[in-house]
Amino acid sequence: MKETNKWSVRDVITTVLLSAVLIVIQLVINMVCMANDFVSMVLSVGITMFLCAPVYMLMVSRIGKRFVTLIYMTILGVIFLLMGNWFLLPYFIVTGVICEAILWKRGACGNPKRMTAAWTAASLLYNGVNLLPIWFFWDTYYDFALASGMEQSYIDSYVRYYTSPGWLAFILLFTTLMGFLGCMVGSRLIRRHFKKAGVL
Repeated sequence: MKETNKWSVRDVITTVLLSAVLIVIQLVINMVCMANDFVSMVLSVGITMFLCAPVYMLMVSRIGKRFVTLIYMTILGVIFLLMGNWFLLPYFIVTGVICEAILWKRGACGNPKRMTAAWTAASLLYNGVNLLPIWFFWDTYYDFALASGMEQSYIDSYVRYYTSPGWLAFILLFTTLMGFLGCMVGSRLIRRHFKKAGVL
């Protein structure tokens, strides 16, 4: 889709709706993965970024304007704020700004390589959801976890995985790789299906 600077009401609605789809996917995967500590702590973010990548690429390509990613990240941050994790709102706004910097060059919103770079960066930075609490906001997170009904064994697993250098390196690499691979799938879907269907 040709990139322009002027937003329409339709663009805003499409951005909000597809952002909602992305957030629902993320929340559902998170809830399903909580059944197993290893999957939840080590694999869930990577799975999330892989499955969300095609939707993200469709959203950015379909709107074809700057600030789409920033709007999505801000909405995501607001959701975390409403859930009690206030510190994730400014974090996701900064993440959105970084992604927008990658996509700032004119025409980048239709460039698969640029979109892939932006989502891969977002995939790496999404780990802040789990890292920020243990690094800077442990008391806030711990109170929130107990109030949410999390078992102590789950919290202990969280601490174990995210304070072990080996596990942390694996999680970061796995998440980033899965985000990248999801973009490869997204690029193929856009090229073979969405463009032929006239969606883009």
